[in-house]
Amino acid sequence: MEPFSSYSVLRAQKEFTEGFSGLGMIFTGMTRDLQDPALADGLTKKAFSLALDGWTFLDEDRTYVLNGWFGATRVTGSRESMTRLQMSSLHYFQRPDADYVEVDPEATSLSGWAGRLYFNKQKGNIILNAGLGAVSPGFHAMDLGYHAPGDVINGHVETGYISFHPGKIFRGWNLTGSTYRTYDFSGNRTNEYYNLTGMFQLLNYWTIGFFYSYDPPRYSHYLTRGGPMAYYPAGVMRNLAVSTDNRKPLVLKFSGHYRTHPNGSYNYSFNVGLRWKPSDNLDLSVSPGYSWRLSEGQFIRKVTDPLKTETLGVRYIMSDIIQENVPIEIRINWTFTPRLSLQAYVQPFYGVGDYFHFKEMRAVRTFDFDIFGEVNDSTITQENDVYTVDPDGPGPAAAFDFRNPDFNLKSLRGTIVLRWEYRPGSTMFFVWTQNRADFSHPGDFDFDRDFFDIWTAPGDHIFLFKLNYRFTF
Repeated sequence: MEPFSSYSVLRAQKEFTEGFSGLGMIFTGMTRDLQDPALADGLTKKAFSLALDGWTFLDEDRTYVLNGWFGATRVTGSRESMTRLQMSSLHYFQRPDADYVEVDPEATSLSGWAGRLYFNKQKGNIILNAGLGAVSPGFHAMDLGYHAPGDVINGHVETGYISFHPGKIFRGWNLTGSTYRTYDFSGNRTNEYYNLTGMFQLLNYWTIGFFYSYDPPRYSHYLTRGGPMAYYPAGVMRNLAVSTDNRKPLVLKFSGHYRTHPNGSYNYSFNVGLRWKPSDNLDLSVSPGYSWRLSEGQFIRKVTDPLKTETLGVRYIMSDIIQENVPIEIRINWTFTPRLSLQAYVQPFYGVGDYFHFKEMRAVRTFDFDIFGEVNDSTITQENDVYTVDPDGPGPAAAFDFRNPDFNLKSLRGTIVLRWEYRPGSTMFFVWTQNRADFSHPGDFDFDRDFFDIWTAPGDHIFLFKLNYRFTF
């Protein structure tokens, strides 16, 4: 339940020389009433942010522009909530090989900063964009905003060509290449990509697009969920998308991707979209998809063991996983009259994960593993839904348990909204929301069986009525 809270946003902006340059400021504030100790242990009490942003054109034609922003945040709360925040995936202050951050169990506040500077070409056929930015480890704006994890210093460059004039084959097209690289505050390269993207519209208004990306090997602390750095293998992504004429009553879309890694992991997916407008007042769409993934570095849990010195006194338990997902989206927009309309959204989803080859990371800054039951005299047994591992058999290391992580999630979410404008400016809404979920048959994917399981699963039905009345004077 959301505690009594207040949220404030203040934005101011001033333009100079008829928009040739400008300067802006934004302030956000959040305060929660956390008298319940259970809430105080899990939520921040106060959160504030202040940022400046601005731009200036570099030439009289306003083709080239330099813009950027810089901001700072501060959040406060109980010691328990701040400890939890420091150890969350946004910060991971507990990393044993990061000497510039550490978890302070007595802290009641967390502060940080972030900023980015951009250079962009605004006009013409040549595309050019570049940026350089950083987010400090303590930056946190999630109470009234969104941001990716901190502790990053990164830059990007993108260039290409865009054609606005129809030719003999294409009505318009663009082709761009880009690269970006990310480091953490200790200089570890944590991300790097080289991308090639193209979009082509044919004379009949069909659209074809592709995306090709190569990411070299790098290091990541997300594989160990806040543990020491692990090596992350290189990867190659290919993506293709095709769409028919979007102006027609019937529109078909297809997209698919295929990603590979040299260690043997790979994944692929495809999505098909169908949109049909039989009349001006009725819009129907359905978009089914399928994805399949084999990963050789799926995190399971951490086990403290001082004997495991190669990974700094903690065993990082991993596994291989085969994961299959089937998402389906169905939308209906039906306008009966200018004042009466119906909107519906239904999303069945099926996701199955089968874990196997349970193992542990061999050493820090590697992607090497020791499979339990195959090396170091280790053993692994399963009883009911629990695995028991002895990492060195007759050796001194203690055995440990973990539950079978296999899963089979079937869910159905749907919302229907009937809107009636019963008088000009005054509206009435009737809303029905349904949520169903089923978790039977973990690790075993059978679409025929799972498809029907979701329709008989228990669920929640929520009905909402909302009335607006416009007063005129």
